[in-house]
Amino acid sequence: MSFSTEARVIHQNAVIEVRNYVWNDPLDDVVVDEHPVFGLSLSPVPRESQAFFGDLDDNCVFNAIGKMLFRPAAMPMRFTNAGGKQRLVMCTVPAHGDGSTCGDLFELLSDARPIADLRHDGLAFTLRRLAQEACEPGFASSAMVEALVTGLLVDFIRMEKRVSAERKPYTGGLAPWQLRRIDEALHHIDGSAPGVSDLATIIGVSPRHLLRAFRASTGITVVKHIARVRANRACELLLSTRLPVKQIASRCGYASTTAFATAFRREIGLPPKEYRARTRQ
Repeated sequence: MSFSTEARVIHQNAVIEVRNYVWNDPLDDVVVDEHPVFGLSLSPVPRESQAFFGDLDDNCVFNAIGKMLFRPAAMPMRFTNAGGKQRLVMCTVPAHGDGSTCGDLFELLSDARPIADLRHDGLAFTLRRLAQEACEPGFASSAMVEALVTGLLVDFIRMEKRVSAERKPYTGGLAPWQLRRIDEALHHIDGSAPGVSDLATIIGVSPRHLLRAFRASTGITVVKHIARVRANRACELLLSTRLPVKQIASRCGYASTTAFATAFRREIGLPPKEYRARTRQ
């Protein structure tokens, strides 16, 4: 696979790229984006273009890729095609923490589902305008890009809200791959424990969404889960090693031995030293 970048616009609210891809052989690849991405094919879509979002297994069910798609942040996408050429415009929307309009819209965008075949005339028109602005920037190009990106986000979020209202209420919370990534991050603690914001970044959602969705998925709060996993990790070290309690506290991300003892007793019901003595007996 090879591609060339025909045009690029780097704006504070988005990165617009027009790319030309060439696949000499059938394609089977995986991509994960740090930020949400909108894509529109400016040429015919290669034959047998299909995509699967999420963790890969032998039971993957692929969906056909249409002229336009949306990829959420931090979600793996496996895609295949029969080879060929394709010209694309891609609009990448980075996270904002500045309280701007696009920043507020990004928070709403973080809850959006992946769509392999996105059908919306307004969104397609806006992406074509962005491609044109990238290739042939005109007067006040930066202002035009900002207006187009804002319109793109508003149209997409309105569409998602309308679709969500038409579907049955969704109570599933986080996807299985997101829950697994949270547990992987917590089980590999060695010196500093990730907080809610860190875990939200890992799975590509806002902290507020993580707090709400994690409880919907598991029945407990993410803060309680963090405390439980850290305590279980400490239990493993107390039983499988002869490390001093102070060192175990540090490795599990506690600020002090006192904080470790308090948190451990809250979760396990015993002080760390007493737990080690009793279980070894």
